[in-house]
Amino acid sequence: MKADVQYNDFVGTSAADISDFSHLNDFLSARGVDTSRYDSIGARFYAGYSHSFSASIICVDKETSTPNNPYIVTIRFENKFEKDEFFDLFKRFNVVILKKYGGYKDREIDEDIVFDDREI
Repeated sequence: MKADVQYNDFVGTSAADISDFSHLNDFLSARGVDTSRYDSIGARFYAGYSHSFSASIICVDKETSTPNNPYIVTIRFENKFEKDEFFDLFKRFNVVILKKYGGYKDREIDEDIVFDDREI
């Protein structure tokens, strides 16, 4: 699976640690989803201008899957969940994006520089 937006000017990777306090299946169950049928395997979110945010949980539908071909679905909700509720599902979440072209994708950051902008 690959993230995709209209122009893909920047592409990259992401990584996350699940929360110590809940699991994605716990979140689904609390929202009324049958977790014996839908097993969470991931999540996705979209953010845009004007505080636009949407998120969904990626699941395997056990009833539709076959042993060699998992049937993967996204589950969204009529009552959308907010950014904080989504990100609270994770202990840590890191996203790195780079210009699509330029040959930087296999490079590492050489130095982390912090500018003091408190007086600006």
